[in-house]
Formats: sequence, C-alpha cells, structure tokens
Amino acid sequence: MKFRFSLKVTVVTGALAIGMVCASVWQWGRHLQKQDLIDHLHETLTLEPIALADLLTTSPQWDRLTFRRIKVSGTYDFEHEMLLRNRNLEGRAGVHAITPLKVDNSNSYLLVDRGFIPLGRESKEKRSQYQEPQRVELYGLVKNSMSPKFMAPNDPPTGEGKPWVDQWLRVNIPQIRKQLPYEVLPIYIEVMQDPNDPLLASKIVREGSAGRNDVLMLTGQKSVENFGMDSPNLRYPIPTYDITPPPDIHLGYVYEWAFMALMTVAIGVIMQLKRPGPSDSPR
Repeated sequence: MKFRFSLKVTVVTGALAIGMVCASVWQWGRHLQKQDLIDHLHETLTLEPIALADLLTTSPQWDRLTFRRIKVSGTYDFEHEMLLRNRNLEGRAGVHAITPLKVDNSNSYLLVDRGFIPLGRESKEKRSQYQEPQRVELYGLVKNSMSPKFMAPNDPPTGEGKPWVDQWLRVNIPQIRKQLPYEVLPIYIEVMQDPNDPLLASKIVREGSAGRNDVLMLTGQKSVENFGMDSPNLRYPIPTYDITPPPDIHLGYVYEWAFMALMTVAIGVIMQLKRPGPSDSPR
C-alpha cells in the first residue's frame, strides 16, 4: 500500500483530533478542580457550625463558605416559594422546594432548599400542605449560586414586567433576586437533618442514583403512586443534598477523549493509504 496525501482528510481528521485532545485536557483540569473541591469539602466539614447571625456582623467572603455548616433561625416567606425541577431522590422524580427565609434580628433574606417533594405534588395548591412551620431554627449546608454551563438550557428571564418563574433548573441567585421584592444573600443553604452526620461527605460526593436522562424520563411521569411516595409516614419536603460527582468520573473522560483522538488520527492515515490496483502490479 502507498500513502496518498489528501489535504481535505488531513485537515478534517486533524481538526477533530485536536478538538478531542482539548476536551481531554479540559477534563483533566476538571478532575484537578474537583479534587480541590473535595479537599475543601472535607476540610470545611471539620469546622464547627457557625451562626448566620454572627456571619452577618462581619464582612464574610461568601464564595469561600461553600459546604460550611451554619445555624440559622427565621421566618419562611412561603408566598415567594419556588421549585428546582428535574430532581430525584433514590430514583424517584420530583422537585426541591426553594423558600426565602427572613433571618431573625436582621433585614437579610436567605434562600433555603427545604428538600424533596415527589412529582405530582409540586403545584402551589398541593405543596401548601407542606408549608409549615413558618418560623424555624435549623442547620444548613452553604451552597453557591449556580450559573448555566456552556450549551446548557437557560431558565426563563425574570425582572420587572416578566411573569413569575415558579420552577427553575438551578439556584441562580442573581436571576431569582430580580423577581423578589427584597434582596437576598449571595448564597443559599440546603436543610440538614443531622449536621453531625458522620456519613455526610459520602452523601454529597457520589455518583447519582439516576443519570440526567433518567431524571428527564422520570419527570414525564405524573403519577407519584408508581414511585411509592404516598406513604402516610413520610413528611415532605425531605431534606437532601445535590450531589457532587467524584473526580474519577472526569479522569475517565480524559482517557476516553484521548483514545478517540488517537483513533481519529489512525482513521485519517488509513483513509490516505492507497491499495495497489491492477495498474500497480509488476509486469
């Protein structure tokens, strides 16, 4: 076989291979970032819970408080409650209730993820039975505002003249703030059932029990009975955490993209190999 150079094949396969290498490098960077995040999580969870009232008397660096356990007391504003859609709990489709909380002895409001409500009970009328007590004292896990990722769908626009957005894909605090009649803190919290849970880290850093496609499929179901969520002993919302996938997931993607880049180069070379024809045979 002889090599017959093709500019078109070389450019196309070369560009694809370079793109795949870049994706592999990007996933390696995500792997390192996730390792740093996990290290920060384990370090932060060793710190004693701090009262939000004490934090508000200082000038906290909110973005450095991720995964910090805080204690807060205040009054829920159920009138302006919202939902996070496309959530699941142990494979069951549902939503999370996001409720503003007026912090005691301050003018500050805080968004609180109160937990999971199964699909079929997410309407304002049905979830009103879960809007109590109004005044609470609780422990929460600090989370940062979430912005849409590249190529990810956006939430509807909010602000003056825009309709109320009751269901969100993510807790995007700057966008949520636009539809509230007051300012809210730049962080939100997830309600903790047990702030001293020794298995807390493993409940946050793990692979999901259902992938994104599974969740989207589940949310097409409108009957919560199919998921056994009608037990009279259950009280909603059920406090839960948005999980953080382990770093090894990104490491797997590093190898996958690198292998595909290598295969693309190989295919480009093979496509430019000319098999000997009748005219090439020796006389």
